[in-house]
Amino acid sequence: MAVVAAAVIVGAVIWYLGKRLKTRLRTENAEVVRAGLLLVVASVAAVVLVLRWNAAGTALSVVGVLEFGIEAGVRLLLSILLFVAAYTVTRILKRFLLGSGSSKHRVTSDHQRRVSYYISQVVIYVFAVFGTFSLWGVQLSDLLLGAGVLGIVLGFAAQETLGSILAGFILMLSRPFAIGDWVRIGDHEGFITEITINNVRIRNLDGEHVVLPNEAVNNRTIINRSIEGKLRLQVEVGIDYDVDPDHAEAVALEAITELDEIMSQPAPQVLPVRFDNSAVVLELRFWVDKPTPQRKWRATQAVIHDVKAAFRREGIKIPFPQRELTGRNETGGFHVVDGKSRRSSETGVGPQMSSPDRAE
Repeated sequence: MAVVAAAVIVGAVIWYLGKRLKTRLRTENAEVVRAGLLLVVASVAAVVLVLRWNAAGTALSVVGVLEFGIEAGVRLLLSILLFVAAYTVTRILKRFLLGSGSSKHRVTSDHQRRVSYYISQVVIYVFAVFGTFSLWGVQLSDLLLGAGVLGIVLGFAAQETLGSILAGFILMLSRPFAIGDWVRIGDHEGFITEITINNVRIRNLDGEHVVLPNEAVNNRTIINRSIEGKLRLQVEVGIDYDVDPDHAEAVALEAITELDEIMSQPAPQVLPVRFDNSAVVLELRFWVDKPTPQRKWRATQAVIHDVKAAFRREGIKIPFPQRELTGRNETGGFHVVDGKSRRSSETGVGPQMSSPDRAE
């Protein structure tokens, strides 16, 4: 009994000192040290008790241990030792998987390591539970059969939740995005703030936080604008049909080439893309580095301002929409002549009209 009491006291001291140790070491390191010391104390206490049981029969009978027999005491100690060992292993895994010491050089993402740790933790404790049942002579076949029936019932009851969990594992393996990425998922656009086993959290451009179930994320189109480290943008501008397209392209390209807001490599491009109703449309293509919405807006603003100023200096017209209305004499329309409304047949003037609303 004294050994058990001493082990409990030492374990409590180690647990208390472990909290203070976190102020000097990383949290993961402190937990590993504390778990290791607890394992050592539990192991020493178990060995001492097993060795002394033959000589301490009277003392043990006072607390009723002998009523269960020495074999039951050994099983109890081994069960405790098994769970302490499982706790120690999970702390060590947490140190290696979630430690921040070498995270920059790791291939896997934070989300992958976190989910791997949770899976490993569940597997280790499941083995500890099964090992404990084996020590106490529980038939694992009956236990597994009951667990299978329970799993079927829970599967039907929590189908959506299990679907989101499975989708979380798929996201972990496919890695379409990471925390901090600028993404568009379906109709939602923003920055990834959190990835859990059940859902994904996004902070959209209006400052709202959107929670999407992992199953819904897997079923939608995902556009990641941060993964490449650069983003191509397009701005369209129309030029008058009287303007030489080659000259307009050269002026626009010269205007945007020296901008600090866009990348020089890949180089920007200016290409004619279509004939519009009132203009020939040019498309300005350029790239921004480390894309964010702010960088996108600033680059687009700079391109529009500089191209418009360059076109004004070179006399290149950006036309307003134009529309021409024509008719035939057979329509018999009305016209105002000498302040009176008369038919076209009376005046001999056809209802032909032209309204070229052009910007000079």
